[in-house]
Amino acid sequence: MITVGAAVLCGLVLLVSALSKVRSRKDYADFVASVPAFGIPASWSGWYAAATLAAELVITGLLLAGVVLAGAGAGRWLAGTGLVLAVGLFGVLTVAVWRAVARRSGAVCRCFGPARTPLAHRHVVRNALLLLVAVLGLSAMDVADLATAALAASVGAVGAVLVVRFDDLAELFVGPPARGPASREPSRVADH
Repeated sequence: MITVGAAVLCGLVLLVSALSKVRSRKDYADFVASVPAFGIPASWSGWYAAATLAAELVITGLLLAGVVLAGAGAGRWLAGTGLVLAVGLFGVLTVAVWRAVARRSGAVCRCFGPARTPLAHRHVVRNALLLLVAVLGLSAMDVADLATAALAASVGAVGAVLVVRFDDLAELFVGPPARGPASREPSRVADH
């Protein structure tokens, strides 16, 4: 049950993230332009952006295929592989966002569409929670009956919506992130 919920949550979050980058040429170009805000050399931006997008799509495919085939042995293998890769990706993204926040880079969050929210500690926490969900799903690797799996998938889908709308919910409850001294500089864009 935990594995199915984690796979759905992580898979849908990564799917929305990937699709937001490729909706148009401009969206992809904006994503590539955002990479240096993480301290990645500009000459590597294209490679880093392509690798990130490819990782999101591959992991999404593995996780969601694993959920669909949950009753079969292949489903466990697909979900397990997807969760291992999700742990790695969310770990890298958590560190990258933490570094951008610690350096007060002035980067903004482009995780799920056009940039508008400056990266803040709450984005580090969001990514760390995604990492935790992937770790829990991987550590459980449990098998559930169809009804329980459907319930877990529904909970995972609701969790994914909450993650995707995270900035809106955070602003609703605690207001916008505090703007540091870097906010006086022209805003740079970052992803995750």
